[in-house]
Amino acid sequence: MTAAPRTSTNILAIVALVLSFLGVTAIAGIICGHIARGQIRRRKEYGAQLASAALWIGYAYVAAAILCLIVYLAIAGQGS
Repeated sequence: MTAAPRTSTNILAIVALVLSFLGVTAIAGIICGHIARGQIRRRKEYGAQLASAALWIGYAYVAAAILCLIVYLAIAGQGS
């Protein structure tokens, strides 16, 4: 009797998480995270939690950056 072969962790999910953590590459992390989720579903691989974490972190960073930009523009607009 042989054990069922274990599928590997999706590499793109790991890359997406790293890119999202770096912050300045959050958009690339979001894109890689969505691609990784599709690959994980099709290939039955591990790493769904990594891809989801990459998406949450990436979207949070982008939202924070947009909020900072809005606040900056509001403050800069008061000076004129």
